[in-house]
Amino acid sequence: MVIRTTVPKDGVTMIFLIQEEITDGLEVFKTWFENEAIPQIEAAGGGCLVCGVDAENENILHLVMEMPSMDIVEGMMASEDMTKDRQSAGVLIETTQITVLKQ
Repeated sequence: MVIRTTVPKDGVTMIFLIQEEITDGLEVFKTWFENEAIPQIEAAGGGCLVCGVDAENENILHLVMEMPSMDIVEGMMASEDMTKDRQSAGVLIETTQITVLKQ
C-alpha cells in the first residue's frame, strides 16, 4: 500500500483516491463494498463519492472517497478483518495506492 498524504485543516473533510487491482470483477467487489464496507465507512463519518474501473483495464479499481481524517483511513486499512474481507472481494492488497486530493 502506498499512502501520499497532506494533513487537511481541522474541520475539513479529506477527499482521497484509492487505486487498486481487482481479480474477480467489479460486480463481486461492489457486492462486498456496498453491503459490508460502506456501512463501516459511513459509521466512521465517511462516504464513497465514485466507484468504478478503468475504461481500458477493468481490473483497475478507482474509488474516490471522503473521510474526516487520515487516522480513520489508516485504521481501516490496518484492520486484519478489513484486509481479509478486501482480499475475499478480489482486491490485490499489495497494489493499493491512496492519494489525498486537494480541492
